Amino acid sequence: MDEAERRRLVALIREAGSGGLKPLPAGPLPPGWEEFLPGGSAVPRRAGPVRACLFDVYGTLFCSAAGDISLEGSPDRAALDALARELSGAAASPPASGAAPGLSGEGLRAYFRGRVAAIHREAAGRTQWPEVRADEIWTDFLRERAADRASGAAATRAGRELALRYELAANPVSPMPGAAETIRALKEAGCVLGIISNAQFFTPLLFEAFFGAPAEELGFDSELIIWSFERGEAKPSPRLFGAAAGRLEARGIDPGACLFVGNDMLSDISGAAAAGFRGVLFAGDGRSLRLREDNPRLRNLRPAAIVRELGELVGLC
Repeated sequence: MDEAERRRLVALIREAGSGGLKPLPAGPLPPGWEEFLPGGSAVPRRAGPVRACLFDVYGTLFCSAAGDISLEGSPDRAALDALARELSGAAASPPASGAAPGLSGEGLRAYFRGRVAAIHREAAGRTQWPEVRADEIWTDFLRERAADRASGAAATRAGRELALRYELAANPVSPMPGAAETIRALKEAGCVLGIISNAQFFTPLLFEAFFGAPAEELGFDSELIIWSFERGEAKPSPRLFGAAAGRLEARGIDPGACLFVGNDMLSDISGAAAAGFRGVLFAGDGRSLRLREDNPRLRNLRPAAIVRELGELVGLC
């Protein structure tokens, strides 16, 4: 991706996020979980000092209409329909037999979900937690509809832009209140910062779009930024959390001295706990909070702490 393309994509994110999505009330916690809130009896100060803090992105650092990177959720149907009409007008020929459904916003969603499901089935023998690359899915979509079956760099750029525009319509995002201030405060306190996130190529651009600089310039350690799309696996894959744990240990930081902050008991807290991190459940947005109380594998799992606001993390470090 060259500089001109990067700037265009960042501008698209800023424009789409200008409405300022706000978190929703998350409601009560399960009985007994209040002890994990700040000041509660289970808050992990007794476990020793915190030297690092790693974050989830969607639903934690950024409000997300889907509460995660998109597949379901509450899309902007008008925006999806507008995108579908634009694509219909640009199509050089009807789609090949068996290709994408008729172009409507819902048709685009059905196409994407269908391709994701197919890729997951193909990867089932390789990993329990497969990840897709959305830009490749949408590049294929455009090639299926183009009379000349476009290829090369131009097709790749078009696929990336379509992937981003689809995501922005299906899953609008904006910064979580207090995110920038919390990142700054943790950095100033000497905390090593990192990210482990289900993500696509456009996810790193959110930081520049909303915080004015890439994640690395904001204080996140480049060796501790782990994106699912780059590894072909999604959280809670042990490969993602294990990679971060190994890199922390290489610099003398025990995983037990690291917080991992996320909104999902399965993807975030169980993955963090398996790697030896202290999992901190972010319960500040009703859209994204995933307690997974019906999941038997989580029956005995509890977070090390729970925060309703990101700024409360500073008191844990």
